[in-house]
Amino acid sequence: MRQFVQIISLLAIVAVAGVLLADPGDSSAGTASSQTTPKAGAKAKNKPPLAITPEREAAALSFVERNHAELSELLVHLKTSQPKQYEQAIKEIYRVTERLAGVQERDPLHYELEVKLWTAQSRVQLLAARLKMGDSESVKNELRQALATQIDARLDVLKHQKQQAAERLAKMESDISQLETNKEKAIERQLEMLARSAGVKNLTKVPGNKSGKRAAEKTAAKKAAE
Repeated sequence: MRQFVQIISLLAIVAVAGVLLADPGDSSAGTASSQTTPKAGAKAKNKPPLAITPEREAAALSFVERNHAELSELLVHLKTSQPKQYEQAIKEIYRVTERLAGVQERDPLHYELEVKLWTAQSRVQLLAARLKMGDSESVKNELRQALATQIDARLDVLKHQKQQAAERLAKMESDISQLETNKEKAIERQLEMLARSAGVKNLTKVPGNKSGKRAAEKTAAKKAAE
């Protein structure tokens, strides 16, 4: 029982510190410590505190239960033993669910990969907390496997982001090529639209309208031939 209480205490410490519940949208989460700029720090200070409602608590607990059942069990005990730490942990989890909800709307696959990464990070931190309680070879082995899972999950996220970036770059290259090829047509088309919106009926009077001039010249030549 004493050992279990110690685990809860360690869990509370890492949860409050924000290590256990690292931002899944941060590309450096789980691999390197991020640096906070003064501007970002000022923005965080001005941000109103998050109020924990029954709905938000339920959403946070549901997320943890689905993705890290072991952590869910510990949170139940943390609620009665250390209410303040429990509330802070729930706030952090809820923020994670909010960020992930935005990811899910934009890219469901990215969402799944980020959830796996969060789960891996959460398990690593829990095992690290247990390791602090005693040098156990079995816990070390579990932690080693968990770290490997975390790195694999991070790689999957990075590979997906790389693919997305490549697709965006290919689209940009295509747009550049089309615009360079059809530059004159694009100019004339937009000029015609702008001229019509301005109430200009005779486009030959619009300065620089080559297509209008060419059309007028053809009309004049046709009439001269007749």
